[in-house]
Amino acid sequence: MAGSFFLAMIASSLWVAPATYRYARQGYPDFSCFYAAGKMVLEGHGRSLYDLAAQSEVQRQFSQVAMERNRALYYMRPPFEAVLFSLFARLDYAKAYVTWVGLNLILIAAAAAFVRRAFSQLMSIPGWVYYAAYFAFAPIVYGLTLGQDTGIVLLLFALVAVCLATQREFGAGCALGFTLIKFQLALPFVTILLLKRRFRTLAGFSLVSTILVAVSASIVGIRGLIEYPAYLFRLNQLQTTAAISPAYMPNIRGLLEGWAGLARLRPTLDLLTAVLSLMLLVWVARRWNISAAGSQAYLGGLTLALLAAVLSGYQTFVHDLSLLCPVLLISASVALDDSRLDLCTRRLLAAAAGLLFAPLYFVAMHFMGRLNVMGIFLLLLVAGWSRAISRWEATPLRESDLKSAGCAAEST
Repeated sequence: MAGSFFLAMIASSLWVAPATYRYARQGYPDFSCFYAAGKMVLEGHGRSLYDLAAQSEVQRQFSQVAMERNRALYYMRPPFEAVLFSLFARLDYAKAYVTWVGLNLILIAAAAAFVRRAFSQLMSIPGWVYYAAYFAFAPIVYGLTLGQDTGIVLLLFALVAVCLATQREFGAGCALGFTLIKFQLALPFVTILLLKRRFRTLAGFSLVSTILVAVSASIVGIRGLIEYPAYLFRLNQLQTTAAISPAYMPNIRGLLEGWAGLARLRPTLDLLTAVLSLMLLVWVARRWNISAAGSQAYLGGLTLALLAAVLSGYQTFVHDLSLLCPVLLISASVALDDSRLDLCTRRLLAAAAGLLFAPLYFVAMHFMGRLNVMGIFLLLLVAGWSRAISRWEATPLRESDLKSAGCAAEST
């Protein structure tokens, strides 16, 4: 039944693909700001990467939308990622968009295969259902439509998770360094590792992040790096104009600030968001039993860390939930197959995963005008995994209950 649902979702996406392409050619997707950033770097204008007027000028060269609105879709990513986009800026915009989406499709499939081979819980799902789930998952489809770097982000976080599960901590840290393309998700995860004193992982992260900072400085200059936080703060003040309204964020910030009539309370709500986010990170760090590597409880703690990173990220968008697709599939597998869990926990995991796979995103967006409500299901998933960890820690682990993730990875 689940497989048929996934295939139907894929079919519907393919049905609207021609319309999506026409929409993309006009410059609507987020890819237009990536392409413009790459073009600026390619042409030697990296120092103007965060100049709004310069961005608008470049986007008007290929984007009908930028010409009509007389403003750009603003580039908010770190400077170093623009180097990647400069490779695609050598093509015309339409070809670059199709090539970029094609690359991300390949990376999504690669991430799915990599995770499936590493975690035995996923092997219980039939292969065609498993892979179909990724390309039916609304955040992934949405990210691909927008021309986001969905495949790259999913693959990088998959590398982090598998390396941590197999005790390759330095490698996990190196992969985590590259997730700074989504620093609002990477830094909460780094905070948890810091609280757990995973210094080998943090060493790998520090090495890669130092290199990326140096690359960024070579593009925008030291002054550009120093002014980058102020640039992001200015865009955050614009909110709707910059397409970063909390109403569209399925995280703690969205659940607190994403409602009408709260503009005057923003400073207070920002402070409350920071406090609650930090509390969540500290709680997850305490729940994650690092010493139980290879056990279900360890996997549960790793899963909670990924969920906490998404929930506590200051700017989490729906397409950012793409990195949770393996988490949802593992949740469903555990709910169906792990007899050690009580019925309430299994139902909670299955319901939360099912609701996040359901096409409720479209209902929330088109009929409610907000996507922050999806954060409620993430909180339900956190509650389910916390209950599962408690159950696993209280129940002696039999060797037949779990094939170690490490052993699964080594067999590859």
